[in-house]
Amino acid sequence: MVLGIYGAGGLGRELLILAQQINVIENRWDEFVFIDDADGLSTVKGKQIITFDEAKSKYDNKDLELVIALGEPHVRSFLRKKIHDAGFSLAVLVHPSVSITDGTKLGEGTTICCNCFVSCDVTIGENVLIQPCASIGHDNRIGNDTVISTYVCIAGGCIIGDETYIGLQVPIRENINIGSQTIVGMGSVVSRDIPNQVIAMGNPARAMKKNINHKVFSI
Repeated sequence: MVLGIYGAGGLGRELLILAQQINVIENRWDEFVFIDDADGLSTVKGKQIITFDEAKSKYDNKDLELVIALGEPHVRSFLRKKIHDAGFSLAVLVHPSVSITDGTKLGEGTTICCNCFVSCDVTIGENVLIQPCASIGHDNRIGNDTVISTYVCIAGGCIIGDETYIGLQVPIRENINIGSQTIVGMGSVVSRDIPNQVIAMGNPARAMKKNINHKVFSI
């Protein structure tokens, strides 16, 4: 089996390291390749970069699975659908330091990085990215294509929607609902519900404006 890492930037390099650490224990993949549709380098970390069209021509869907290495939730959603439409599947990557209990469900394409804590009876949707040292409390539900950043701490019984981005070092109180396509700025303190499609920040976090552009990172 080949693992295609869709995105050859910084997150892609990080996910290559994560996959290699998993492979030491599980021996899941025979080869790693980067997939990137932008013009640029031909290799990263000694691994070939090819376009998605090239990947479709080179590999059968039973021989290649992919992981999405981009941090924009809206882009993650677009690529997930593109990959599924082409008949390929997304790999689940969980760092060996992370323990997942029987009552917790991980959707296809979910990535959980090193030193995260995931409690019991958690439901994580498809293509979710949980970055290092995040803490996910019991009975949480996290929607598709959502990104949980480093040092986020989510107490129990929370619901986070689809295509949402939770920034660095955000604590979230128990039984909070955060909508879909919402951005919570880094360092914010979430002690009350936040609606869909807004950018929220502060202590307590509150909606500042509509998330019109669906873009977290500026170029």
